[in-house]
Amino acid sequence: MPAVEATPVSSSESGLIKMEDRKRPAGHDQNDAAPPSKRQATAVNGNKPHPDADMPWKDDLERFTKDAIWRQMQEFKREKVTLESKVKEMSKAATFHQDHLRIIDAWFKQLIDEVKILFGDSDANGKDHPFQTSLLFEDNENFQKHLKSRSSDIKDTISKLIANAPKATQEVSELQSQLTKKLAEERVTLVELEKAISERQQFEEQLEAASLRYMMAEKKLDRARSMTVAKLEKQYILGASRPGGDGSSSATREETATPVNGAASSPEKNSDLEEAYNKTLAVSQKQREQLDTLEAENAKLTSEITALNVKNSKLTDDDYAHTDLFKQLKSQYEDVIKRVNHLEALNVQLREEAGKLQAERTAYRNNMDAEKQKEIEEKDAQLQKAESDLARIRNARDELLAEQQMRKATQEQESTAASKAQELAAAREAQIESLESEVERLRIQVDGLKDDTAELEGLSVEELRTKYQNLDRQYAMLNKELTSMQTVCKKYSSLASQKVADISALEEKAQRLTAEKSKADQKYFAAMKSKEARDAEVRTLRLQNLKSSDIISQLKDAEAATRSLVANLEKQIAEGKEALISVTTKYRASQQQNAENVVTIDGLKAQVAELKSLMTAKDSTLASTSAACRKAEAEVESLKSTLSDTKKSLENWKTKSLGNSSSEYEMLRTLALCTVCRRNFKNTAIKTCGHVFCKDCVEERQVSRSRKCPNCNKSFGSNDYMHVTL
Repeated sequence: MPAVEATPVSSSESGLIKMEDRKRPAGHDQNDAAPPSKRQATAVNGNKPHPDADMPWKDDLERFTKDAIWRQMQEFKREKVTLESKVKEMSKAATFHQDHLRIIDAWFKQLIDEVKILFGDSDANGKDHPFQTSLLFEDNENFQKHLKSRSSDIKDTISKLIANAPKATQEVSELQSQLTKKLAEERVTLVELEKAISERQQFEEQLEAASLRYMMAEKKLDRARSMTVAKLEKQYILGASRPGGDGSSSATREETATPVNGAASSPEKNSDLEEAYNKTLAVSQKQREQLDTLEAENAKLTSEITALNVKNSKLTDDDYAHTDLFKQLKSQYEDVIKRVNHLEALNVQLREEAGKLQAERTAYRNNMDAEKQKEIEEKDAQLQKAESDLARIRNARDELLAEQQMRKATQEQESTAASKAQELAAAREAQIESLESEVERLRIQVDGLKDDTAELEGLSVEELRTKYQNLDRQYAMLNKELTSMQTVCKKYSSLASQKVADISALEEKAQRLTAEKSKADQKYFAAMKSKEARDAEVRTLRLQNLKSSDIISQLKDAEAATRSLVANLEKQIAEGKEALISVTTKYRASQQQNAENVVTIDGLKAQVAELKSLMTAKDSTLASTSAACRKAEAEVESLKSTLSDTKKSLENWKTKSLGNSSSEYEMLRTLALCTVCRRNFKNTAIKTCGHVFCKDCVEERQVSRSRKCPNCNKSFGSNDYMHVTL
């Protein structure tokens, strides 16, 4: 495989630019897309020549170098396009400034015209005499943009100029204002006209330049497509690859191919005659086919014209019925009628369903209200009966409890009084017993005294005296004892009476407290009873509230479901109404369109009449055009026959040229094939060493991680190869 030197291909941009500036000729055409012809650098000053200088791939190396230089030229062209865009922007800015100057010039011309209209100058202050001028050009955007900053000064100057102008009538002032407006409009039109003329000139220049470039490109394209140029280039390439004796052989071939003094040989004369005969035969056959076609078309058109004349003389309703417009309108009308009927039926059905649902909802609500009211009344009656029974039972219980408490209290009081009375009775009995014993003792003593009295007579005075003393002493003692007994009895009786009074007072107090306690118990029981009644009432009310809330929630859910159903039905009804309204509007629009179509048909009839007149005028044009077309078709057939003969001769020449240059073709083909696989053409160059292979071989080495050049074993990476075109 030929090795490619990587230095000129991968050189820096600055080095290439310097080389281009040094080597580019002065008269080089910037529009030429082909690479410029340059001389290759040779080894000078005793430098060692390149090792591949004498190799067969020297020309390939030169071609790759030119390709690199051509790519750099393409970069220069892209930079040129960028600079051209900048030049366009600068030209736009210059156009803006030219418009600015042109507008100012026109404005000052208009100012001079207005001053000439006023016929006079004045230096007085003109602020009190404003002039209705049109110099501001308020209706023009360009004047607004360019003269906005100078409008006040210009207005003051004009006011000063016209301050002492002669007073004119209203008509004259109106004429002056109209004149100024017209002059301003004229100036605006002139400015736009000048701008359009300048733009037209620029566009014409650009068109000429583009036409010139187009013509040059077309010439280059024709030259590139020319077979003769291709043959010459091929001969040049073959001559360059075989510098030895190919020149003499090609000259010999040219001499043998072309006769002396330009005289044609006899086989060439026969071929020319055969070509002319084939051309004439093809033209005659084409003309015969054209005549047959024209006769058939003429007969067909004549019959059609007759039928159309008969038909167009009087159109019937069936003719109108078979038109596409009538069918379309009829189908639309039937569709609208079907939709309207469907919507009306749907509307009636929805109304019936809505009324039925409303009646069911009302009946269900009334039924539920009656049932719940009946249940509530029954529960209230049962509750009142239970509350009355409970109150009666509680009252009886409270009365029995109070009576029991009172009896217990009285019984306790009676038992305490009886115990006290028993104690007093026991004390009195003891006292009575003591008194009885004393009485007995005294009685015994009295009996002894009676016995002693009988014995006293027998006693002496001393004995009597002593006895008297003893008795007196006993009597005194008894008197003392009686007095003490009296005092004790008095005290005892007073204490007993006091004790009895205290006990009776305590008993009365106890009875009073017991009565108060019973009353308080009754009040407490009544309060507890009322509390329990309130609690029971609260519980019943809560239960009723819960039941009522459940019923209300159920009713609300049912009502919400019914409302949603009613809303959906109302929505469907509204949609049906909207659809009905839209269908009605469409129907009216179709009626209006039908009327418009009638008017359009009338206009089209007039147009048909005009077209008939135009058709008769254009028949002659069509005949001339068809004649020209037939003539052109005949020429085309002749050219086709000429082209077929030319292709045959070209194939003959190709076979001859391939037979003469098969060895050179095989040599070039082997040179272009990849040296590794010998299957694909070379299209990928390695940047590190410059060798060229096919893309499959390079990618295969890249994938297998054998990243070395097959020729020089120089390493390369994934970004060290590029696509090239041979």
